[in-house]
Amino acid sequence: MKVMIGRATPEDAGAIASLAAEALAMQIEADSPRVRKFLDGGLTFVAKTDEAIVGFASSFFTSDLIGSRRFELDLLAVAPGARGHGVGGRLVEASLGAAKESKPALIRALVRSSNGSMQRLCRRHGFTAPPGTCRLFVTVPRPVVCQQRNHAAYLIPVETLNYSGIWLEGELSQEAIDDALWKASQSEVSTIGAVIPSDAIHAVDLLRANAFSKVGDYGWWTINSRSD
Repeated sequence: MKVMIGRATPEDAGAIASLAAEALAMQIEADSPRVRKFLDGGLTFVAKTDEAIVGFASSFFTSDLIGSRRFELDLLAVAPGARGHGVGGRLVEASLGAAKESKPALIRALVRSSNGSMQRLCRRHGFTAPPGTCRLFVTVPRPVVCQQRNHAAYLIPVETLNYSGIWLEGELSQEAIDDALWKASQSEVSTIGAVIPSDAIHAVDLLRANAFSKVGDYGWWTINSRSD
């Protein structure tokens, strides 16, 4: 199978959305101006044959609480008929090449604990396995009375291929959750999320009390790119 890897363009939105639905059971709004703008940003790669797009990898940048840049390897999908030909590995290689051009402090991927194939890909491409598991919780925005500022969490705006969101990092509190909800209500954010250690019982209880739902168990696979 002859496959070419290249950067996605907005014109690839429909094919990427179809593949995401098939391979990831994920909805991407191909006609959305937000999605087309994201694809124009150069951080999504596609695998193409003469006939079709058979894979894609999508990434984005965030900053940590001290302002250091992080490269987030996010979505990876390969069509069932193209699996077993190294397409996923080549898409990861292309993404890591784009990451290292920008010299982020950290490259990382949030990988579901049950996703053995992605874990093997990460290990082959220099990621370090996490020491323990985490839980991903998400909720949808809802109205709150006013903004809260007195908290120690860090609210990170994220723009991905399939959603606009806010991530909660650091010390979780009711004030931090209310602040995230308020900020989400002032924008087009569709998702608020938090990734917490599996043994953080207080944080789990707090998130559940605020209508967050558990998505699954995950691990942060990382590359400290500044040490390369």
